[in-house]
Amino acid sequence: MTRRMLRAPIAAVTFDLDFTLWDLDGVLPHAEAVCQGLLEQHYPAVTQHFDVAGMRELRNRIAAERPELAHDVTALRRAGLRRAGEQAGYAGDALEALVEEAFEVFLEARHAVRLYPDTLPMLRALQGRVAVGAITNGNAEIARIGLDGYFDFALSAVELGAAKPSHLVFDTAAGRAGVPAGQIVHVGDDVHSDVYGAAENGMQAVWLNRDNAVWPEDVPRVSHTPVSTLAELEGMLLGLIRESI
Repeated sequence: MTRRMLRAPIAAVTFDLDFTLWDLDGVLPHAEAVCQGLLEQHYPAVTQHFDVAGMRELRNRIAAERPELAHDVTALRRAGLRRAGEQAGYAGDALEALVEEAFEVFLEARHAVRLYPDTLPMLRALQGRVAVGAITNGNAEIARIGLDGYFDFALSAVELGAAKPSHLVFDTAAGRAGVPAGQIVHVGDDVHSDVYGAAENGMQAVWLNRDNAVWPEDVPRVSHTPVSTLAELEGMLLGLIRESI
């Protein structure tokens, strides 16, 4: 593995979201439980056929049947709700209402995340200094969490039809930032999607390794800068950004 220090000029910084800016542990199971509660109350025929585990199994089957949904977790979850509703006997407007209501309840609970303590200080430090972007393979929306004021753009696999480490994702990010890829620092926790993806696409890759994990053997080794906190990264970035002005 090649460790590489960040270098000027830096004109943009992009961030992964889940497990980079906030902790997602327990959030998705809670959101699924909240969704199940709505179904039990308003669409009980569904819960007679599917519990939470059954809904997960149903989504897995749909994912195997429809590989085009691999990068669209929103479409996959909605497809699961639709199929569950159909199998429970709902149709027409009632089925559409089920899908919309259940997914919205899930999505709202999915955004009840806990920001890491170093997230807001980092975003505030970058504000107005460089372009700041969000790149996620999930369906998190920064506006729902109240962070949209800190970002110049946000990209998701749902929107692009492709997920990190795809060239399309990082090329689109560079286009939105309006600067060469080599002047962009991408920060993320996932070695394959974020670190390998960013480095392979010409960006300066930062591995945010909060848990002191080991580089996976199945991921090719690439040049990157490892940090354990955003606070550690903040000091590095600000000095280089000042050099870039």
